[in-house]
Amino acid sequence: MRERAKTSGRLKEMEDTPVQLPMWEDDTRALPNSLARGALFTAAKSEDRKYFKKLNVASLGGLEIQYRGEELRQDDASVFMTLLHLARHFPLGQPIHFTAYSMLKELGWSINKAEYQHLKECCDRLSATNVTVAIEKRITGKGPGDSASSGYAGSLIRSFAWRDSEGQQLSQWCVLLEPKIAQLFSENTFSLFAWSERKLIGGRAPLALWLHSFLITHREPLPISVPKYYELSASRAKDMADFRRRLRAALQKLVDIKFLKSFIIRNDVVYLTRTPRTMKAPTPALLGDPALV
Repeated sequence: MRERAKTSGRLKEMEDTPVQLPMWEDDTRALPNSLARGALFTAAKSEDRKYFKKLNVASLGGLEIQYRGEELRQDDASVFMTLLHLARHFPLGQPIHFTAYSMLKELGWSINKAEYQHLKECCDRLSATNVTVAIEKRITGKGPGDSASSGYAGSLIRSFAWRDSEGQQLSQWCVLLEPKIAQLFSENTFSLFAWSERKLIGGRAPLALWLHSFLITHREPLPISVPKYYELSASRAKDMADFRRRLRAALQKLVDIKFLKSFIIRNDVVYLTRTPRTMKAPTPALLGDPALV
């Protein structure tokens, strides 16, 4: 009887899982809240990338993330978001084809040999990962200790190919996403933002990029201490004084692009006011069992 109930629960979960990502606007991008509310994609810049065998990623309360793979940064986040953007046109599990040139244009990166290599390395990194996300949810109508967990376990990219079996470079690169990634795109579990804002920030301001993706997941940003931002962004600042300087510059960058109206740091706590924005709601995702796609 218990096994039947478990099977029924699994079937219900599969029926409620999208087989295609929601369809947001062309000038919009989306990111699961769980992947933005912590240090999965760090704010590090030019330092050597670390390799993690089993990292407990610093995240907000209610989230538990474990990660194995090479350190991911904001360039990887931009590539991942762009792949999600392309993937929304197809059922999950189908290959996504694109030219490296078109991807570089979409990202706003320079068109040269170094950036082609940079893009390839980002795709390689995203495909050689293992991420486990556990999201704790309060059960409506239950007591304060009653909750349920949902989440995701798998790679951010299932596979990536830029050359054929004979070693010849492909005219179009090919990426497969994990169909289960759809579990992170249920209602109220992801956020939309204007892609133009991220491009305005530019690739040389990783802390501002990290803050932007973190703050889009909060309609009304809560006051957060400077040390907490230091932890959540996995900053490589040499000390807290250096981080405070970097944080002020990053917040000012977000004011300059009009993402934030204002900010103030008082008693080592950051208070923010976001510029009001209205994003067009995406077309809901199709539901079903991704394994059947």
